[in-house]
Amino acid sequence: MKLSILVVGAVGLILLPLIVLFLVFVAVSDDDEPTDFAQGSLATGTVPPEFEAWVIKAGSICAEVSAPLVAAQIEQESGWNPDAVSPAGAQGFSQFMPYTWPSYGVDANRNGVISPFDPPDAIMAQGKFDCEIAAQAKRDIASGRIQGDLVDIILNAYNCGYGCVLANGGPNIVNGETEGYAPGVKARMAKYTQLGTAGTTGPQFRPGGPFGQNVIAAALKWQGAPYAWGGGNADGPTKGISDGGGAADAHGDFTKLGFDCSGLTLYAVAQASGRQIILPHYTGDTSNPGQLYDQRAQEVPFDQKQPGDLIFFGAGGNTHHVGIYYGRDSSGADQLLNAPQSGQTVSIQPLSGWAGEQMYVRRFG
Repeated sequence: MKLSILVVGAVGLILLPLIVLFLVFVAVSDDDEPTDFAQGSLATGTVPPEFEAWVIKAGSICAEVSAPLVAAQIEQESGWNPDAVSPAGAQGFSQFMPYTWPSYGVDANRNGVISPFDPPDAIMAQGKFDCEIAAQAKRDIASGRIQGDLVDIILNAYNCGYGCVLANGGPNIVNGETEGYAPGVKARMAKYTQLGTAGTTGPQFRPGGPFGQNVIAAALKWQGAPYAWGGGNADGPTKGISDGGGAADAHGDFTKLGFDCSGLTLYAVAQASGRQIILPHYTGDTSNPGQLYDQRAQEVPFDQKQPGDLIFFGAGGNTHHVGIYYGRDSSGADQLLNAPQSGQTVSIQPLSGWAGEQMYVRRFG
């Protein structure tokens, strides 16, 4: 929450009262150490074991803030360094400023110390702060005072202060830092989320289950992750690369953690196959086989496509884009799950958006 601290510090008595005025307290039992928690949606082994129970507890305070969200925020804020101190003076795992900490700090592990440098204290304070933001944001969304995605509001208020959200009517805050905060946390969330628990819509990942279903479930886990040209491998998102001054560079893809179109399909097929099929990071053309001409794929007529099949786009066997056939929506329109282009995010889009393109369907697994 570095920028929230900088903004609060800059306006002093203006923003702090806003936080006190607009955030409604969410009651939390702070004096109970975590002892027995369901793993829930937190992927096993992704959080340092000594902090796992605390992350789960903080992610159980309110329905809007999950354990993967808490973990991803910690990584974004401090990189899991309990001794972190930012240039602005933000402290510990969750980067609280000294004048903000007293409002949220508790002796979570009952060791006689209340400190932002004590990970259990910091984790629980972060969860409490996030949930207070969520409670007030839901009220303000209902009243029409603000609008936008609730998770984006929670994250950007944590980074810039709730006063920033109010001043902008929602989470779309442009100040050189906050605009990258929510996408960065959301991209990191997926690696902390147990496959099959990311949501109730769409197929759920089942090891050894239907291949096409698992392709979709694996990719769907990263919905909302930034497009990054050259990004993505068999393990998840990676930083994008420079395209030599083109559209990707103009959008700063080389600074983003995310996927390009073939990086997303590479990841999804690798996960669905238990890493037995690692595709090249290229769509494919007549001079470079790439994914389109991979011999492990089955060529499928377009009218026989099934959810989880890959669809490639381009003329004469030279392709420039690939996505995953998601199925049909309630109106019967075909949908594509894909990483579209620079400036966008992993999303489900109507296949009709590629009308007029030559399409090639390939089935793996």
